[in-house]
Amino acid sequence: MVFECHHPLAGEAIRPQDARRVAQMRRIGHASLRKWGLRRVADEALLIISELVTNAIENGRGSSVGFSISYTGAIVRIEVADGSHDRPCVRRRGGLYDESGRGLVLIEAIASSWGTSEDGTRTWCELRISEAEQGEPV
Repeated sequence: MVFECHHPLAGEAIRPQDARRVAQMRRIGHASLRKWGLRRVADEALLIISELVTNAIENGRGSSVGFSISYTGAIVRIEVADGSHDRPCVRRRGGLYDESGRGLVLIEAIASSWGTSEDGTRTWCELRISEAEQGEPV
C-alpha cells in the first residue's frame, strides 16, 4: 500500500491526516496478522509498524510512503519505503524527557532482524514466529 504524505520540516508537527495514516497501517497490519492466525505477535508487530511508518513520515524525502506486511514460513516481514536514501540510525542516548529517539532502539530489541534496502529507501523488520505462536487462520 502506498499513500501520499507531507514530510514535516524540523520541529514541525506531523499533520493530523498523516498521523491518521499510522493508525490505518496498524489496522491493515492487524487484519493481516489475524488472517494468518498470528494474534500472539500482534503487539510487537503493531509497535514496529507504528515506529517505521512514523519515521517514514517524519524523515522521508518523497511525497509518498509505502507499507507492506508479509508472512512466509516462520517470518513476518514489515517494510516501509519513504523515498529517502538516508539510512535510519539507532540513537542510544535520549534524555529522560525526550519525546522521540527511542523507536529504533525498541525495534532492535523486538525484531529478529532489521535493516534497509541497498539504496536506503526502504526499512524492513522481521519477526521470527515460533510454532507455539502460530495459530489457525481465521
